[in-house]
Amino acid sequence: MFRLENFMGKRILTSSFLDGEAVRAFFTTRDLPLKAGERDDLIEEVENNKKLLCDGFNIPLSNLIIPIQTHSDNIKIVNGKRETVNGNEQNLSPLTSHFSPFENTDALVTNEKNVALALNFADCVPIIFFDPIKKVTAIAHAGWRGTVAKIAPKTVEKMIQNFSSKPNDIIALIGPAIGKCCFEVQDEVKTKLLDTVEESYHAQICDGNNLDLKLINKFQLLADGVEKIDLCEYCTFCQSELFFSYRRENGKTARHSAVVMARGQ
Repeated sequence: MFRLENFMGKRILTSSFLDGEAVRAFFTTRDLPLKAGERDDLIEEVENNKKLLCDGFNIPLSNLIIPIQTHSDNIKIVNGKRETVNGNEQNLSPLTSHFSPFENTDALVTNEKNVALALNFADCVPIIFFDPIKKVTAIAHAGWRGTVAKIAPKTVEKMIQNFSSKPNDIIALIGPAIGKCCFEVQDEVKTKLLDTVEESYHAQICDGNNLDLKLINKFQLLADGVEKIDLCEYCTFCQSELFFSYRRENGKTARHSAVVMARGQ
């Protein structure tokens, strides 16, 4: 179950699925943009919000990892000394010093504690993952292209391959995104999205050319063995007073975010 809460004086959205777990995870609202997007008037506020977030988490700013997103299915592993790129490890400076910008990246996975991962959204589907057994956190950006590429189950597979996570241990939070009520697509896109899930699900997903992008991601995760899934009912287009919506605001908008950090000493 999702609920609105207060974080450092700002409204955020949290899930009861992570109550009692050693993790901080939430979806920000218009109160706490971490990317200005097309809103140049918010650039200074965004920089202040990054500092505010780190103050609330009690971590240095260098431990907030925000990649450069491109609607890809590229997933990178975050750790203190190296970054995995196309199967090859590249050296990084320590966490307390500097991270590479993680270019062309739409999902991050880490087993580092006190490292906050954040991705930015304005209608696309945000998905937060946490494995409470292996203490692995992850986050994925699933627009329609990322959903067609199955970035959500691919992120789970990275957790399995790199940190020995088990799908039935993983908790997934599918956050606020554009709903079926407002997400109309062309026939070509509709076909590509429906092809990613079993035909028996199509009636639940589809209403003419309106599709439920959040539900498609849920069905993809279920097929990958993830069973603990909390799906947010908020539509970012309908609730644009609370969230940013690229479609409703004709591309002239900032971004809300998904944030996750495993807590540790």
